[in-house]
Amino acid sequence: MGLAPEYFDDGSSFFAVDPLSINPVSLTDFSLFERYPPKEGVYRFRCLLVDTGKITTTRLKVMLEHWDTVYIHKRELPAYKSYVKDNLEFILNHKAISVEKKTGILVNLSTDAIKETFAAPFVPQAKIGETVDNLEKLMSRALDFLSGIESLYGVASMIGHDYDTHTHSVKVGWLTAVFIKSNQDIFGNPDKEQLERLLLQATVAGCLHDLGKVKIPENVIHKPGRLNNLEYVLMQSHPAFGVALLFEKNLPKETVQAILYHHENEDGSGYPCGLTGDDIPLTAKLCHIADVFDALTSARPYKKAKTPLEALKIMAGQNPYLDKLKIFEAEAVKNARPPVTAVVRDDYELKLRRLRERQMLEEEAAKRVEARVKLRDHGMSHCFDRELLKRFIVTLSRSDSFDLSGLM
Repeated sequence: MGLAPEYFDDGSSFFAVDPLSINPVSLTDFSLFERYPPKEGVYRFRCLLVDTGKITTTRLKVMLEHWDTVYIHKRELPAYKSYVKDNLEFILNHKAISVEKKTGILVNLSTDAIKETFAAPFVPQAKIGETVDNLEKLMSRALDFLSGIESLYGVASMIGHDYDTHTHSVKVGWLTAVFIKSNQDIFGNPDKEQLERLLLQATVAGCLHDLGKVKIPENVIHKPGRLNNLEYVLMQSHPAFGVALLFEKNLPKETVQAILYHHENEDGSGYPCGLTGDDIPLTAKLCHIADVFDALTSARPYKKAKTPLEALKIMAGQNPYLDKLKIFEAEAVKNARPPVTAVVRDDYELKLRRLRERQMLEEEAAKRVEARVKLRDHGMSHCFDRELLKRFIVTLSRSDSFDLSGLM
């Protein structure tokens, strides 16, 4: 059943669309409506285009440029999303569309594609390949925009928001693409074809770097507080889980390495393999930098978001408590008992005394977890390749969207 030419609605059945995002040479099968001011909480929506076949492309282009906003009925949302995917390059290259609007369109499509991929582990292996292919196609259409230094305004507009795995993955892929495009000499100044291949591999790796978290228990992933040592160890398995889920996809080696090693630290204190220095693949190092930067600048239930400047100061700072931090990190990896003895001397019943002693040990363990996180925030330069981190900071500083004057 088709749509009516006119509706009276509270607005919940329609969503707004920038008319400039409609490509006049490939208008697909969905209707565009205009909205009239409300009367008693009800809007009038009137169909603007009844028979698009009778309108010339030139005339349609003029009409689209004249309208401020058009509306699409939610029943045609799937058709519109499919249309946007097919015309993404047109939208992202349209000079009259703001970077903010382009960002919104791209992030919505990207998060949908990433959510689809993250759901794939619960369906046959063939489905994982299909969803990754869809993500690759989407990223390939967006590469020119994603990798341009001007697009950093889009990333900056999302900084400071609440942490969300899917949006976080988009930003990590995005930041990695911008870095590579701006620092091609690190990769031997590849030709255009090689650069596009490199950008696509790195962007997809960034988008999928946390895929393995779908195998981590929900109560750990969505825990409102800090992870205890056992949960911390469980979380450290997500890079390996991610690679295992993608094993049959036959992704490029660089993509797989970036996913597996994006938590390796320059000094060997990372995971899952404890690699050091040059043993860590280059794309994995870049993914790590982008990952930590976005994590620090995202809000969590137990911490406020850092500003980009604050985050980069932590990442570039030398930690004066590094030896103590490594002790706490080793405790976490071993899931060791706190190196203290709890003794309740009051004359309790034995069972209650043992329960209280156990509670005291758990409280001490929680304090050490809190201390570990605070110690880390004193400086993380031991985690990163210093030259790459310096270049990352310089790359961000080239965009007016980031005020890093206190660091440069």
